[in-house]
Amino acid sequence: MGAPAFKETIVGFWTQRCRDLLQLRNNLSREDLEYVAEKVASLRDERLKSCIAELIGWGDEERAELETFCAIALEVMKQTTPSKMREAALRVELRYHLGVNRNDYSEATEPVPPSDGS
Repeated sequence: MGAPAFKETIVGFWTQRCRDLLQLRNNLSREDLEYVAEKVASLRDERLKSCIAELIGWGDEERAELETFCAIALEVMKQTTPSKMREAALRVELRYHLGVNRNDYSEATEPVPPSDGS
């Protein structure tokens, strides 16, 4: 498969995958989420409340932010070269295998101030 075809395949895959994850996931309506949250708030079991809050997941604002981020990332993917996409994918994979989390990476990439010679 040539580089342009590879690029189109990757962009197509991630476009569909993001859509599936963010938009087509079976979600409760806003009204039902508010009902569940209201009923759970009256429970005494803190662990159960925490578990249910985790299951509810994202709110509307967080979902909108993720959709916007994914849309921007997909547009960048469409406009970049296949070699740049391959390089980015390799970097992400390498970080994953090395166990570098986001905080470690941001600290490692901060510029080091020049020494004053002392």
